[in-house]
Amino acid sequence: MSDSNTGIYASFSLEPVEQTFLTEKEGRPIFADKEFVRIFISGDKHTEVYREVTDNDKQRFFDAYKRFKEGAAAREQLTGTPLAQWPYLKPSQIKELEAVNIYTVEQLAALSDTVKQKIGMGANELVAAARAYLATAENSSAASAFAAENERLKDEVTRLQEQMREMALRFEAIDREGEGKGRGRQAA
Repeated sequence: MSDSNTGIYASFSLEPVEQTFLTEKEGRPIFADKEFVRIFISGDKHTEVYREVTDNDKQRFFDAYKRFKEGAAAREQLTGTPLAQWPYLKPSQIKELEAVNIYTVEQLAALSDTVKQKIGMGANELVAAARAYLATAENSSAASAFAAENERLKDEVTRLQEQMREMALRFEAIDREGEGKGRGRQAA
């Protein structure tokens, strides 16, 4: 930390950030881990910056960032549904799985028999539940896409019906004008 940072400290963290496009596509929450930094001034509890890490932050707080990276290597670059976002698991189960470097439902669903043996009792049920969750989410993704398309088509039909009503009113007005002119000529 350089002299210009006296009294300014940073702590880095890895936070799950929802990937909106993938979440909508898959029909279930999809997250990617992003690095965040919390910059604060000692003795000032009201001044704090919390944001996604920039290259400048990595250089400015090099030592703190290096310590963070050494401790966070196992979870780096993971995408998928974090175990904490899956309501099937208890907090203790999440901690147990994270202790063996399983952080997402996708990782759990892809476990080999060898790894399931290392996890112990209940591993087969957890893997089966994870696979069922992902399959259900995939099916609901298609259903969600169909529902969205259905809503779009309903809106389009409503818009077209409104246009038809407007056109019918215009034609009626033109017919009335034409009838009025036609009668006026006959009377003259």
